[in-house]
Amino acid sequence: MTSYAVIGASRGIGLEYVRQLATRPDSIVFAVVRNAATSTHLQAAIKGHTNVHVLEADVVDYNSLERAAKEASEVTGGKLDYLIHNAAGAGDPVLRRVSFGEFPNMEELDEDLITTFQINTLGVIHSITAFLPLLRAGSAKKIVVISTGGAHVQTVYKQGAANMAAYHISKCAAYMATTKWAINLQDEGFVVVSLTPGLVDTSATQHGVGDLQAAHARLVAVEEEFAKKGIPVVLEMPEESVSKQLKIIDGLKPSDNGLLLNHYTGKEYSL
Repeated sequence: MTSYAVIGASRGIGLEYVRQLATRPDSIVFAVVRNAATSTHLQAAIKGHTNVHVLEADVVDYNSLERAAKEASEVTGGKLDYLIHNAAGAGDPVLRRVSFGEFPNMEELDEDLITTFQINTLGVIHSITAFLPLLRAGSAKKIVVISTGGAHVQTVYKQGAANMAAYHISKCAAYMATTKWAINLQDEGFVVVSLTPGLVDTSATQHGVGDLQAAHARLVAVEEEFAKKGIPVVLEMPEESVSKQLKIIDGLKPSDNGLLLNHYTGKEYSL
């Protein structure tokens, strides 16, 4: 049996990972969410799949992740093959639209960056630390952190994206944290990577997005704006993006360790 833990599985990309992994023969999938009762999309998706176990944990609460890892260990006999860390936050929905000089005051700037850093950067460190004993006992030893082109400094500069400060800074830091894990674990046979999912329309399972057609139109506008700036991005549905990502994950090799991988090509991300 091949075991997977998906951190941040209640909706969007994480939910799609659970959907696709659950259909694999001889797989065990741990879907880690903050609140199982309110994860209605997840509950609907896994109905009838006895190989999926829903665990509750919050990436900013390390003790909750340790408890989740212990529950997973009881199912697998202390082992885990793949850890896929998807949990992330984009910062305050209003403040992420502004640049540094447009924040109402320094207190709100500090709070937005600190809160987002706790989720996006410390969350990565927390989840890997909590599940590491199981991963060490597993046979695959693969850790994948879902990243973004926004973690790539040259991409953000080319976008001219002065806004989304908390998100970009924290995801860039998460990329560095993942790289540090790659260095720490390479002598143990681990492959630890960051993986960009591309531009994905997750509006169907997101809370508070309003009209789905309007949400999709906004993403199409983003895709068109990227194209004008020479940034190759194609808007995809979760099914398409995750299918590509899983092909890359299945083929991970030691030479990939520490890289930020492009889900389109499977190669190191670059412009």
